[in-house]
Amino acid sequence: MNKVWFWGLALGAMVGCGGGPEAPETPVQEPTSQTEKTAAEVAVDERVRRLVASKFPTLTNENAADFLMEWGSTVEEDLVVMDTKHGRIVVELFKDVPVHRANFLYKVHRRYFDPAEFTRVVPDFVVQGGNSEEERPQQLRFLIGQHTLPAEFDPEHIHTRGALAMSRSYNDNPDKRSSGYDFYIVTGRKIGPQELGKVQRDRGVNYTAAQAQAYAKEGGAPHLDGEHTVFGRVVEGMEVVDKLAATPRDESDWPLTRLEVRMDWAGDSFRN
Repeated sequence: MNKVWFWGLALGAMVGCGGGPEAPETPVQEPTSQTEKTAAEVAVDERVRRLVASKFPTLTNENAADFLMEWGSTVEEDLVVMDTKHGRIVVELFKDVPVHRANFLYKVHRRYFDPAEFTRVVPDFVVQGGNSEEERPQQLRFLIGQHTLPAEFDPEHIHTRGALAMSRSYNDNPDKRSSGYDFYIVTGRKIGPQELGKVQRDRGVNYTAAQAQAYAKEGGAPHLDGEHTVFGRVVEGMEVVDKLAATPRDESDWPLTRLEVRMDWAGDSFRN
């Protein structure tokens, strides 16, 4: 399977790029019996059949934002739970980032992240997942629709520790449109005033005193501000995110063990 990169960013570097080298093949744990394998395949086949028969349109760059805005306006839920082998993460989605919020809820609703996996882990930086190049998620992306999202930058939503944001391509993407599927959670490191001042000068951003204090005390990745849309934050389970980030990895930051994640809405209104 191929590794998807959303920035060619070594820890501490501030150079973005839209593509990266292919990761080596990563072994995937096979089911322990033919019965289990058949059951898993049947479940995916059923999910594909539901998508084919669904009333929802295939999303494109042209229709995705309008559809998601309309669909998202009917959904009150703002919490998503992520279950991993290390425990549960709960994220809150921001209502004032409406397209990205609706997109994430919609992908959970369509069971795209059921399961997904974290495919990049970097301690003191990020854990990234969602856009696996395995056959099944590729099928689901084809059926749901290959699309990107318009950037929704908000100076109040920055890359402090626990921020939830979408990745993007740096190739031929002047509007900084986000991936429709690939997300990341910031673990980050503490940023002192001198380093934050350089980010402000280089990128023309101005942080409030509270934001500067958050970067100093909690940490984050400020060089991603204004480059990727932040649309949520972790409200429970950052210790789980840290455990994921500490997973042994190869030279391309691909975890050496599969880090599966399953998502659901936190409320009762899920499968309507």
